Amino acid sequence: MVDQTASLERVTAIAAEHHTALDQATRLVHAIAWTGGGASAFADLLTEQRTTLHGALSESISLFSGTPELAAGIPRLPRPRGAFAGFSRNVLPTLAGELCAASRNLEKMAVFLSQELSAAGMSDRPARVIADIAFWSGEQARDIRARLVELPPGETLPAALAAYGVFGAHAGDEAGAEPLLTRVTAGDPAAVDALLGLQHRCASPGLGARVGAWWTLQHPGVQATSLGLPAFGGLHGLPAVVRDSANREFLRVEHGLLTHDLHRLGASVMWQSDRDLPRSWDRVNIQLKRLETIKSVTAPVPGYPDPMLLGFDVSGQGRLTVSWGDPDTAQTTVIFVHGLNTGLAGATTSVTRAQLLWRQASRMAGTPVACVTWDGYDTPLVDFGAFTPDRNAALGGQALTAFCLGLRAAHTPSATARSVLIGHGDGALTVHRALAGWAGLADDVILLDQGDGDWRPESAALRDVATIVNGSGPR
Repeated sequence: MVDQTASLERVTAIAAEHHTALDQATRLVHAIAWTGGGASAFADLLTEQRTTLHGALSESISLFSGTPELAAGIPRLPRPRGAFAGFSRNVLPTLAGELCAASRNLEKMAVFLSQELSAAGMSDRPARVIADIAFWSGEQARDIRARLVELPPGETLPAALAAYGVFGAHAGDEAGAEPLLTRVTAGDPAAVDALLGLQHRCASPGLGARVGAWWTLQHPGVQATSLGLPAFGGLHGLPAVVRDSANREFLRVEHGLLTHDLHRLGASVMWQSDRDLPRSWDRVNIQLKRLETIKSVTAPVPGYPDPMLLGFDVSGQGRLTVSWGDPDTAQTTVIFVHGLNTGLAGATTSVTRAQLLWRQASRMAGTPVACVTWDGYDTPLVDFGAFTPDRNAALGGQALTAFCLGLRAAHTPSATARSVLIGHGDGALTVHRALAGWAGLADDVILLDQGDGDWRPESAALRDVATIVNGSGPR
């Protein structure tokens, strides 16, 4: 007959020795859980495994009529300060080592418990549960070590690489972005269009970080192929130099195609009676002139950094995003959101404002500055007589949120870099909508000549973060 008192002592002793097997790993992953995406999900999963381990050990002790006394939970740590903070690369090999050691120790403990429970004629279920945790821990350690090899050099890495790189397998993907990126890897231009649709309505707030991690981990051959895909440079989360290069090539190709179409339509108008041809000619001519405007306003200016073309669209009102200074390395990134009658019709004015703002900010800051003019939404047009600023601002707020989160994902990790949002006129309402939907979108907010619209739902929260200039504050 088995001496249950002796068995209880042995089981209690091994539980006391190994119940903290996952504690250090849990602490480590919680230190980077703030990066979001798969890192946050993995932290929750590891916490569940730790809880399950304690449950199995408690059950083993209880089977021998003992009273388990195991440690309490581990609190989640706050994220580091700064919108552009990164995470320490050294966490990953240490985490993998802790998980590997836990796997070995828990495997031995599972064998020991199985023998003790079987000898006493009891269910070995707790031992099997612990064996499963040991196997899972070993798998995670191997996976982290394999992904470490793929990471770029550097002691501090972008948060996106934790969220959607190292722990990307654990990240949710309700919007279906990952399959689209797989298609982009294969050179599918339709997948780029689908991703642009997702980002414009901010269907997946983590999309910019996911795109940034995807780009960083791609083979140079895939990167080179992707650069040639139409509108590829419009994807948020890509490095600014990559976006600028891809967009300028896209601009060149589109200019050639539209020039050819214009000549073809011009010849057709002369020799055919189709009533739709003049309208088609006008549409192509307008788009061609818009491309020429973009080329003109993004030309280098002596005494300024080369402007970076971060995105454009010649359809509809037209959209344009240009940065003076590199937003990926700037210590201060200013994003200027314009109001009425902007789009490509006011491109020269918008880009010039950002250019002058860069000059003034650079003189005052003494550190690298980037000033971005963001005309990435359909602004109200007074020519329409009656417009709906709230609807424009709501849709623009979603697009602005996606853009800001993309800049955050692409930025070189920094604990001191700051972002500033400036909204002018109806652009101020757009900034307001973006802030209401995503806390901490910018470090500083300035609203100028606030336009019409409903400011009431989130006005109190806005006052907490914004500096109101030349206005009476949210209404």
